[in-house]
Amino acid sequence: MNASSRKSGLTLVEVLIALAILSASAGVLLMATSRCLNVVSTAKNYYEARRILEVGDLEHPVLVIKKEESPGATEDKPLNLTVGPIEYPNGFTFVRTSERSENDEDLLVVRTRVSWSRRGRDSFEEVTTYLYFTNDIPM
Repeated sequence: MNASSRKSGLTLVEVLIALAILSASAGVLLMATSRCLNVVSTAKNYYEARRILEVGDLEHPVLVIKKEESPGATEDKPLNLTVGPIEYPNGFTFVRTSERSENDEDLLVVRTRVSWSRRGRDSFEEVTTYLYFTNDIPM
């Protein structure tokens, strides 16, 4: 066979190598797309949790009841420190708890938590607030 009688084209081995390269590239692109969608979904859940933290704090604020200037009046006291669990749409749960600090009895530790579950994984977003409350300070 001389060079002029050869037909131009791709051999079977060259075609198989090209298909292997294309399928590996498609697999990498699908994996990257899947990871991006997972990150977007996680960010959406945390954004929604932060929004529910704000809504829960607006719907159930921590209140301080001031004592009246009468002989039988009790001391000032904070109210609405413990709330929940309250269910919000899309499976989010709002809970607020409080406890006295170990070091200072006038210091309250208020924990507000929003929790949710997606695909069998439980997640939460929590905010801790320190509330210093004493009757010695005029309001």
